[in-house]
Amino acid sequence: MTRGFEIPKASPESVAVGIFDGLENGEEDIFPDPASQSIAEGWRTSVAKAFERQYAGFVPERAAAL
Repeated sequence: MTRGFEIPKASPESVAVGIFDGLENGEEDIFPDPASQSIAEGWRTSVAKAFERQYAGFVPERAAAL
């Protein structure tokens, strides 16, 4: 998404490490680089995330595990 912009970007390797670390830690949402980390708290406390949690209760446990 930012290929054409001359801005600091995280390396693919550091993003991959951040993703794997997030998976190992059981994180529900992973923000693997400094740019995305700056919005992480806002996402976790957002209305959209609240709706996601609310509607997750409608999904049968077995379907959620697939």
